[in-house]
Amino acid sequence: MVERNTGSCPPFSGTDGSNVYFVHSYYVKPDDSSVIATTTDCGIEFCSSIWQDNVVATQFHPEKSQEIGLRILKNFSKLKG
Repeated sequence: MVERNTGSCPPFSGTDGSNVYFVHSYYVKPDDSSVIATTTDCGIEFCSSIWQDNVVATQFHPEKSQEIGLRILKNFSKLKG
């Protein structure tokens, strides 16, 4: 799956066009599109992660996404809370 970063969420910095690991085909369709952090195209384009205030949620598994997943987790660890 190819991730497209909307540019709004620091943990996903430098991840545009990266392959990430998905387990299933479920996805969320937010009422407020401003919370969409990444989208993925797999026949249709869908929201693959959201970010609002101090909440980040992914539809994919960063911990199983090899090098790009490590980058996401490292970027996340640099956030100041």
